[in-house]
Amino acid sequence: MSRHRSREERVQEILRAALEEIEARGVPGLTMEGVAARTTLSKGGVYRYFPGKEALVLALFEDAARREVDFDLAAVVSWGLPLRDTLVALLVRERADGARQRARRVWLQLLPESLYKETFRTTKARLEAIYTAKYRALILELVARDGLRLRPGWEHPLDLAIQMGSTFKEGLTYRVLTGLSPDEADAQFLRFMDMGLRAILEDDDANA
Repeated sequence: MSRHRSREERVQEILRAALEEIEARGVPGLTMEGVAARTTLSKGGVYRYFPGKEALVLALFEDAARREVDFDLAAVVSWGLPLRDTLVALLVRERADGARQRARRVWLQLLPESLYKETFRTTKARLEAIYTAKYRALILELVARDGLRLRPGWEHPLDLAIQMGSTFKEGLTYRVLTGLSPDEADAQFLRFMDMGLRAILEDDDANA
């Protein structure tokens, strides 16, 4: 007898199928029929969870962004690594996670939706605020733990550095898709991250 699957399991099955469909056919080729064919559900079953293609694409957009902040802050702090090494470890974690990389590739394909659809613009702004807050909390926790010193007036530069880092990662993902090697992408991001740390930390701490 098969186990009854929860709503969340069904939703995740549909989202995985939609990711596969977009990778195979692109966003313009995404159809509810194509998604259903990659699941154990009928087309009507998919519609029970998502009323249409736009709702499904919006859910993918949000799911991909949330993967960027799905780490447990206390667990990451407990690694006991210095600030820079912690951020590097999170980057390595992202690079090693195939599902996260697939979601990021699809996120890039969905970004144009946020240029002209209000629901996507609103969602993108909300998700960016969540990303910034999560990384701000992590950085401040590590700064306090390790007795580092932030530059005076650090609040705005810290948020700006986090937001620029996120944007830079999006650009590097696109460049990897168009030929840049993943190793060079990582190297470029690390150089950018070091610049950001020098912008928010006192000179002695930034160079430690």
